[in-house]
Amino acid sequence: MRAMVLPVVVLVLVLFHSEPVSSIMAAHCEKMGQKAQEDLCTFESNLTNLQFPNFLGHENQEDAYTALKGYEVLLASQSKCSDSLAIFLCHTYMPVCYPEDESVIIKPCRAECEMSRYNCSSLMVHYSYPWPDDLNCDNFPWADEVDPRMWCIGDPVWTKKHFLETFPEVLNASNSHYTPVKPDSLTKPDPERYAAKFGNCPRIGLANVDHSFNEYNCGLPCNSPYYGPKSNTTLLKYWVLVWASLCCLATLFVVMTFLFDQQRFRYPERAIIFGALCYLFISGGFILGFGFNEDIVCANTKDQVKTNANVSVVRQGDDHAPLCFIQLFLVYYFLLASFLWWVILNLTWFLAAGLKWGHEAIALKAKYFHVVAWVVPAILFTIICSTKAIDGDFQANICFVGSFDNAALQFYVIGPLILFYVVGMTFLGLGMVSMCSVRHELHTTGKKTDKLETLMIRIGMFSVLYSIPATILISCFLYERFQRSKWEVGYVSHCLSERPGACDADKYSGDFVADPTQLTFNLIKYLMMLVTGLSTGFWVLLSFKTVSNWVKLLKCRSKTSETAV
Repeated sequence: MRAMVLPVVVLVLVLFHSEPVSSIMAAHCEKMGQKAQEDLCTFESNLTNLQFPNFLGHENQEDAYTALKGYEVLLASQSKCSDSLAIFLCHTYMPVCYPEDESVIIKPCRAECEMSRYNCSSLMVHYSYPWPDDLNCDNFPWADEVDPRMWCIGDPVWTKKHFLETFPEVLNASNSHYTPVKPDSLTKPDPERYAAKFGNCPRIGLANVDHSFNEYNCGLPCNSPYYGPKSNTTLLKYWVLVWASLCCLATLFVVMTFLFDQQRFRYPERAIIFGALCYLFISGGFILGFGFNEDIVCANTKDQVKTNANVSVVRQGDDHAPLCFIQLFLVYYFLLASFLWWVILNLTWFLAAGLKWGHEAIALKAKYFHVVAWVVPAILFTIICSTKAIDGDFQANICFVGSFDNAALQFYVIGPLILFYVVGMTFLGLGMVSMCSVRHELHTTGKKTDKLETLMIRIGMFSVLYSIPATILISCFLYERFQRSKWEVGYVSHCLSERPGACDADKYSGDFVADPTQLTFNLIKYLMMLVTGLSTGFWVLLSFKTVSNWVKLLKCRSKTSETAV
C-alpha cells in the first residue's frame, strides 16, 4: 500500500525511539540530490528524505556521494555482484530520515549486509580492495532483533535463525565469516537464492507482490488484522447489504413512479428523480460486491518473498479486473452525479422561486443540466482509470478511490464533493430566501399561498434530508483522510510487537483493533452513502398523487386480470 510502507515503519520507530543520536552536528533531514539518485541509487526506493550527518560520519551528501562513488564498479550493471548491494550501500551512505524526529537512525538490516559481503568480497579482493571496516556487518541489526526503539530497512522474513539455516555458507552459528580468496575469473553469483526474494517492500504486515500495485510493490493481504476482528468486517458487510437493499427498493419505487407518470414530475422536482436513479445504481454496486464477496476487491498473486506462495491482496491500481471497474463506475461515478443533481435541484428551485422562471423555461435548459451532471463525473472517472487510482475497499467489498491513497481521496473524492456541496448549499440558501420573499409578497397582496407553501415545505424537506447525510459523509471522508496514518501506525506497531509472521492473514487470530472508533466510523460512513436514496423514496411516497396513481394502476391491472379470466 502506498501509505503503509516505509514512512509508516519509520513513524513507528519514532514513537518507540527515545535515545538521541550523538553527533558533532545535530542530525537533520534534507532532500536527496538528483545526482546520487541518477548515478548510483537508481533502484526504486524510499530515498527521499536523507539524514545527515549519517552514522558513518559523513557530514553532508557531497561527502557521502564521494565515498559511495568508490563502489561504482560494483554497482555498475555489467559487473553487479549482488542485487542487494545497491540497496545496502545507498541506505548506508544515504540513510533515510524521518522529518518529524531527525534524531532517529535507520540502518539496513544485517541480512542485506551479509549477502552483499558474501557475493561481493571476492570481487573486491580481485581489485585488491578488502571489505571496509565501516561496513562491518556486526554494526547492523538482524530483522528479529526487534527492540521497539529501533528498526532496520529490509525483509523481516530474514531473521537470524532463518538466515543461518538457509545460508550456512555465508555465516555459521558462531558468526564467523569465510575468508574471500582472489578468483581466477570474475563470475556473477546465482541471484535466485537470495536476491530474487528481496523486494523493496518492508513487509511489516504486508505482502511483497509481483504485480505493480504501487511504487513499492506492497500489497495488504485480504483478511489482514488491519481491518480488525473478522466479526467486525462481517458485521459491516451485512450492514451494507441491508441498507443497500432498502435503498435499492426505495429508489426503484421512485423510478417506477416516474415512468408511470412522467408529466407529473417537472423541474425542479425532476432533479430528485435523477438523483434517485443515481442511488439505484449506487446500491446496485454495493449489492454486487456482497454477491461476489472478496472476488472483486481481492487479487490473487505471488509473494516474492515466500517462493511460489500464493497470496490474496486487496486490489490497488489494478486495471485488469472488469468487475472492479464496473463497480467503481456504479459507486463512484453515480455518487458524484447524485451530488450534482442535488445542486441542480437547488439551482432550479432558485430559478423558479427567486427569478420566477416557469417550468417550461427551466425545461429548455435541461440539456445543460444533463451535460454537467453526467459529463463532469465521467471526466473524473476517466482520469482515475487512466492513473490507476482504483483501490479495493475490503470492508464493504467495493472498488472505490482513496482506500489507501490519501492524495487520491483528497483530489478525487473530498475535493469534488466539497465543491458540489458548497455550490448546492449556496443555491439552497438563495432559494429559501427567495421563497420566503415571494411568500411574504403574496400574503401582502392577499393571494392564496397554500400550493406555494406545500411546494416550499416538500422541496425544503428533501434538500435538508439530503444535506444532512451529505455533510456527515464529507466529514467521514475528512476523518478518514486525517486518521488513516494513525490506524496504519497502530497496525504496524502491533505487527512489530508480535513474533515474526504474526500479522500474516493465514496465521492471525485475535481481536486487534487499530482504533476503537473505526467500527462506528465505518458503520456511519456506509450508511451515509446509502441513506439519501431512502429520502427520495419517502419524498415521492409522502404524496397523495403517488398513492392514488398506484391505487389506480393496481385496480387497472386487477380488472385486466379478471377480464382475461
